[in-house]
Order: sequence, then structure tokens, then C-alpha cells
Amino acid sequence: MKNKKRIGFRSMAFMILGIVIFTSCVEEPLEDNTRMVGPTEASIEDLKVSEFFEWKTTQEITVIIEGLPVDVGVNRKLALLTTSGDEIFAGSHKMHEDFEMTFDLPQGINSLTMKYGAIEKNADVMGKSVSFDFLTELVDDIEP
Repeated sequence: MKNKKRIGFRSMAFMILGIVIFTSCVEEPLEDNTRMVGPTEASIEDLKVSEFFEWKTTQEITVIIEGLPVDVGVNRKLALLTTSGDEIFAGSHKMHEDFEMTFDLPQGINSLTMKYGAIEKNADVMGKSVSFDFLTELVDDIEP
């Protein structure tokens, strides 16, 4: 008899718990007083952009490297980097050959670094181009 009371009590508790769980999941409609802020009939075609807005997030920069006037037989790795150290170009290049290439770089790049063997030069972007050469300053360490 005691067992029947426990089974009845447990089954009654599970039924009440089930009813509470299933009735709490009823979808309620949204309130009627919610409104959109601004005009509701605006479309993407109605948007107007200022004439001073720049659509591009990149800029074209031409890198020009003037080779030596004589063939010195030197062929090294040429690397071009941004000021933050991001490599934009790397390849083998002969020192007597001229180099010109246009890159599409992010806006705000105002100087580049050229590495060629032991030579490392920085140059500022002037009018959408930057120029380098392979000439280096000689240091006179020899005493007369």
C-alpha cells in the first residue's frame, strides 16, 4: 500500500512538472506599439553619399628602382616592405636592371623599404610613386 502511494505521488509530480514545462513554451505575439525609427519606405537607392567620400580603401603606388649603368654581375633577392614590415614583393633581381611595378596597397601607406642583399633603403611615397636606387655612400676608413 505504501508502494502504491509513492508511485502515485511520483507520477502526479511528473505530470504537474510536464504540464508546467509544456505550457510555458507558448509563443506570445509582439506588442502592437513597436515602431520603426525613421521612414519605413526608404531603400538603398534613396541613400545619398557625400561627393567627398572616397570609395577606395586602397591606393596604387608605383615603385621605380634605377639600376646601375654598368653590368656588375650581381643578382640578389629584392624585397619591398611597408613601414610595418609587411612584404609586398620579393624576387631575384639583377643590379644593373631597372625595375618598375605598380602595387595596390592599403590607404595610408606613405613610405616603403627596399632590401637588396645588405642594402636597405627607406623612401617616401611622392605623388603615387616611390623611387630607389642601388647607390650607397662609401665610408673612408683608410688613413693616408
